Amino acid sequence: MYFERLIVNHLRCFDRLDYVPGEHLNLICGANGSGKTTVLEGLAIACLGRSFLTSNIGELVRTGAAGLSVQALLREGGEGGRNRVTVRKARGETTIEWDGQPVAAASMLAQRIPVLAVNSKAADLLTENPSNRRALLDRTMFHVEPSYVESWKAYRQALRQRNEVLRCGGASRDAAYWTQSLVESGSAIDARRQAMVAAINTGLQQSPLATEFGDDFGFAYQPGWNRETGFAEQLAATWERDAALGYTTVGIHRADLALRGRGRAISKRLSRGQGKITVIALFCALADFIAGHTGKRPVFLVDDLHAELDDNMCRRAVDMIVAVAGQGMFTAIRPSDLPDVANRTPSVFHVEHVADAVSS
Repeated sequence: MYFERLIVNHLRCFDRLDYVPGEHLNLICGANGSGKTTVLEGLAIACLGRSFLTSNIGELVRTGAAGLSVQALLREGGEGGRNRVTVRKARGETTIEWDGQPVAAASMLAQRIPVLAVNSKAADLLTENPSNRRALLDRTMFHVEPSYVESWKAYRQALRQRNEVLRCGGASRDAAYWTQSLVESGSAIDARRQAMVAAINTGLQQSPLATEFGDDFGFAYQPGWNRETGFAEQLAATWERDAALGYTTVGIHRADLALRGRGRAISKRLSRGQGKITVIALFCALADFIAGHTGKRPVFLVDDLHAELDDNMCRRAVDMIVAVAGQGMFTAIRPSDLPDVANRTPSVFHVEHVADAVSS
């Protein structure tokens, strides 16, 4: 699936933008502050119901405007059909439509259009809060296996109810039903995550980065409990501690991914550039995983790729993305900043021209 057209109204610096990207590679150029990142945000809103920079879509409304709207025309590859998605934000409420029909939640929209966003904060994924790495795994599985969503919802409900019993000073028998539900749904999620991480690691070990970081380059998945003990057994063993704290301390909600290479953890040993290209390699492995299970190649939104990457790293990153992306959207100040993209795309979109047209 790829973007055939994007129309935005009152989004950040744009009063109106009508953009018709190419089916494969696209380069969006402009000076700092001209709105090139905003074009990517518009595409992200159409895919996710939110920007990749902020979850508060209200922050994106152009100053003086009552609300914003994003419309996108999407098409399946080849002779596939078209779909229209519309996202509106007005008076504090967000509404989403798919082919004119209301969409109940942004998560339902995100399941239909796989998108991966790379920006200047990409390297932070390796070292920031583990919840962001867990969310990446979950979003990927939402695309791949619809039943995963039900397991995830069941786990979240069981966790909330079990924590309520813990906070109220109940006995473990009072939470027995929710503990069992936690074990069943958590074990199902854990098995799927393990399989996905194994596939990701296969992709990473086949990437150009493996020569730099070793044959064991990849992620160690830590499930959130001691596998030697078992999930149910550890929940029972930690009941008193959890009761004192008022929440469940073991489970997939405490899982993490640890990057390893040459026999040791390396997430915090990488430079910013190394971290960024590692995340790009991770996203490319995820793209292959999604395509292998759904037949859909994700859209890549790549903002300011050249930041923190030298020319050689940029070239490697572009090659990796081009090999797996269904559609690639890159930004740069000028085409010469990303020659490996500029030389492969038939046209370059200059956002200054949009601003000039609006002001004239």
